[in-house]
Amino acid sequence: MQNSMELRLTELKRSFQTGLSIIALLFSACDRASTLGFEDGELPEATRSIAGLKSLCDGERLTIADQTIIRGTVTGNNRYGEFGRTLVIQDASGGIAIAADYPAAGNPYPLGTEAIVYCNGLTLYDYGGKIRLGKIAGGDLCIPHEELNRHIRISGRSPQRIAALPMRIDELTPAHADTYVRIDNVRFVETGAWCDRDPQTGRYTTTERTLEDPAGHRLNVRTSGGCTYAGEPLPEGSGSLYGIVDRFGGSYSLRITGFETAFVTPPATPAKAYP
Repeated sequence: MQNSMELRLTELKRSFQTGLSIIALLFSACDRASTLGFEDGELPEATRSIAGLKSLCDGERLTIADQTIIRGTVTGNNRYGEFGRTLVIQDASGGIAIAADYPAAGNPYPLGTEAIVYCNGLTLYDYGGKIRLGKIAGGDLCIPHEELNRHIRISGRSPQRIAALPMRIDELTPAHADTYVRIDNVRFVETGAWCDRDPQTGRYTTTERTLEDPAGHRLNVRTSGGCTYAGEPLPEGSGSLYGIVDRFGGSYSLRITGFETAFVTPPATPAKAYP
């Protein structure tokens, strides 16, 4: 009788310990889901491509309610004051601009690094005909600084060289919005600095310059007045310009990214060169 009672108590103790272990695992899983984090060495796979994510928004806005994950290479940041409160990432399907309140000085998202974006709770929205990603917070559509680590993480992999898509001005389509491109054999119509000064304050203002190819196709190059090179002269002659395609109201423009690699020598065998 006593042995039977002891055996029963031992079984109850084991069951109780097993139950505690299961509860601990459940709490651990819930904690990871709520923080949208991942362990060192654990890189979650993307559940959608960037183009697939953007296709979900067929109206003014859409808030994502499931555990959607996208991954992409950082192609645009605010390191040089080029993309204020904006981060641009790109995968093989295309690119997307993410409205995020991050510090430019710390450069938390260097060019060429891989970003993993947890989209649950974020909102896709139509901005002038281009789909962006952000978060509704206090009337704004921008991921607040205190929530950045919850939604955007760097994978830890070494930065990769960003491959620009060769593109002609007349080839641009809505699918190229927020993609990193290289436009060969072009020149600036204007001369002077990247940005104009405000005549009243003397400060540099966001300015559009005109890029032209030999066939006469033109494209605006939009430069933020707050960028570090606003007062530097535009490149002279013809060459190849690198940047991220922007689109608003059906019109395209180019946003320079990583200024130190913006203008290089002309291609070796252009179809038609400027004199």
